[in-house]
Amino acid sequence: MSFKDVFGQEYAINLLLNDIKSGSVKHSYIFYGVKGVGKKFTAIQFVKSLMCEKPYEGYSCDKCDTCIQVDDKIHPDVIVVDFDFQDRLLEKTEKANVISIDTIRYVKHFCSLTSFSNKYKVVIIDSAETLQRDAANSLLKLLEEPPINCVVILITTSIGLLPKTVLSRCQQVKFLPLDKKTINEIVKDNMLPETSVLGSIEEIEYTKRFKNLDINIFGSTLFDLQRVLDDVVVDKNFAKYFLLSLFENFLDKNFNFNEGYFQFLDEVESYIKEFRYNIDYRILLETFLVRLRQICTNDI
Repeated sequence: MSFKDVFGQEYAINLLLNDIKSGSVKHSYIFYGVKGVGKKFTAIQFVKSLMCEKPYEGYSCDKCDTCIQVDDKIHPDVIVVDFDFQDRLLEKTEKANVISIDTIRYVKHFCSLTSFSNKYKVVIIDSAETLQRDAANSLLKLLEEPPINCVVILITTSIGLLPKTVLSRCQQVKFLPLDKKTINEIVKDNMLPETSVLGSIEEIEYTKRFKNLDINIFGSTLFDLQRVLDDVVVDKNFAKYFLLSLFENFLDKNFNFNEGYFQFLDEVESYIKEFRYNIDYRILLETFLVRLRQICTNDI
């Protein structure tokens, strides 16, 4: 696979292809956008284009040993940092939910080594929004003084959670939500429901589950809302989708833009940020629904 196999992200692909063909590849990039729209997949294809032995107009050949090694995650000049990688690196038995400074120290050491292929040393950091503060500060030093031919790609769904100092050192590449036609082309056998929030493959399952929930913000009792939450909180990702779906498809259509509404927007943003931590997100959603009912009745 190559850039040609990335669906619905023409803006991002054209930007990256232009950097490759013009010889202006940046030392650091941030790929940001909602989950499930191809950020990590695109990062891999970008790396293959950078490292390919027989590239053509910015596209990888997909046949050389280098392309195969990148696909198989065994290329000596490429690492993909995620929680599984960190657990193996630090020999942790409990799965992590943040990227630690020890991991970034390893990344900096890796980037300082001579490239085996005499091309690039590339690091892809997934879920970059989970960088601990000291880890982000350590990474900043690498971004400020990158070794020659070192490329760092940060992947995030929440660019607002990254320090501004890190953002300022990176080329930002926005990944747009996928439209229904694009998603249907990818999954073929599944048709996307009419309601759309995330613009990703996950949306097909989540929108169906959301539509099956019996929820009436205006008429439900607190007991009814708690019963709905029993079906929601079994899946943390769906719980977050539930919050976003109510917000995107309900709030904007039903409320006046008064001071209380805008205050609630700030609260919703804080609720979403809380999902990155190991908290009781049932309580989080209960609080959200109670506040939503207050908005509905103008009791704010």
